[in-house]
Order: sequence, then C-alpha cells, then structure tokens
Amino acid sequence: MSVARIIERLQAAWQEPGAGRRHFGSTMPPFKPIAGSDQDQTVPDGVRNPLWEAVRWMPAEPYWHDATELRPTFCYNAFAKATAGELEHLGASRQHLATTFAWSIVSPGDVTWLTGQLDGRNVVEVGAGSGYWAWQLEQAGVDVAAYDPNPPGEDNKFCTSGPYTTVLRDDSTAVKHHQDRALLMVWPPYDGEHARHALSLYDGDFLIYAGESWGGCTADDGFYDLLDAEWDEVSVAPRHVTWWGIHCQLAAYARKTGGAA
Repeated sequence: MSVARIIERLQAAWQEPGAGRRHFGSTMPPFKPIAGSDQDQTVPDGVRNPLWEAVRWMPAEPYWHDATELRPTFCYNAFAKATAGELEHLGASRQHLATTFAWSIVSPGDVTWLTGQLDGRNVVEVGAGSGYWAWQLEQAGVDVAAYDPNPPGEDNKFCTSGPYTTVLRDDSTAVKHHQDRALLMVWPPYDGEHARHALSLYDGDFLIYAGESWGGCTADDGFYDLLDAEWDEVSVAPRHVTWWGIHCQLAAYARKTGGAA
C-alpha cells in the first residue's frame, strides 16, 4: 500500500468524532499528530522522506524523558476500533513502516543535525538495511558508502522494501575500506556482534549512532562497553522522534584523545 494512501486515511481519521481521545477512561490529554504542531518539521522542496511524512500524522504524545519531544503511538490508542483496524491494514504501524523504510525514524531536523555534525565528512554506513538513512543523507549532499550483509529483496523480513540507494553486499568488515569516513550505524541487530565488530575495526575518529543503550533492543553490551571506553558523546540530536516504548537516541561521538586506533 502506498504511503500516500496511509497519509490520506490518517488525515481523515483525525476528522472523526473523538479522534485522539484516550481509551479506558484515561484523564491524560488526548493524542495529537505531530503535523501542524510546534514540533512539526517540513521536508525541504525537492527532497523525499515518505517515512517522516507518514509518521507526522500518527497519534503522538510527549516522549517519556523530555516533554519537548514527541513519539508516535499506536492507532488503536487514539481512534475508533474500526478506523484503527483499517489503518493497521493499510500499514500505519511501526512494524510496517520500519520494515518498509527504516527501524529508526529520520526527520528533516535529524538530517540538518547530521549534516552539521558531519561538517563535510563523507560517510560509511554498515548495516544500512534498505539504504533509507543513506538516501536521506545523499539528498542533503553527503557522500555515503552503504553496506549490508543482506540487502532488501532477498526474503529479508526486517527489510522488505528498497533499496532506496545503492547498498553493497558486505558485513561489518566493510568499514576497513573507508577509515577516512565518518561511521554511521542505525539500529544494529539486537544482541548481535555486528555493531561491536564494526566499531572495533574502525580507525577513524567520528561516529554517528542511532539506537538504544545497554540492555536495549540494539547491539550488544560489548558494543556499549567499547563505546564508553574509547568514545566521547559530543552531541545529541534535538527532538529526535522515536516510536512509543522505543528509547532511540541519535548521537555523535568523537574518539577519546589517546584512544585505541
């Protein structure tokens, strides 16, 4: 189903009586879409970001640790049962949008923050999946070498669409061929060695990472141990939008002075 149809149905759902009202007798404020709020972000002319265009119409609420951020939530929490069921069927869900585009949401504000942090650097992305994040950066003028051991189109249940740009087949060792680039990793596999292995092979000095932390749904604790030992967090993307219950942070890291290379 096209994203345009999902957006059209979401927009119509907000016009229905009781839209946004929480169920189960909750006294909390109703859900609202990010679209039209002071948290909304406009996709620049000539740029395509269908994931964000859909997400901004999902029901949203302040994120758990920072009221300036919003997180899209499930349609069943905000719309009538029949409407929510139709939206689920169309693909207005985290599972569908994540497997179609990317597991971490990238907004226009994130792209602006990313290009500012990169400051002209080229990028190597390992575990690029559909290439969606690489595509967003390329539309902003960043040169990205994207790799994944299982590109889309090969019965990959975690990445069902794309690629949105060129994604070459290679595992975490691909980083060895691009030591002069910034390293990008987005939502690496849960409890897997991929992220730790890539970071251990990387001799460069700048990392951008989107995911959770120790004990979360991304990477393994060995990755976070290495990150803590050899890298300093230098910036966190403001207003990074994440799914309900998903504590995703988008951050930039510089190698510690005197750290292993």
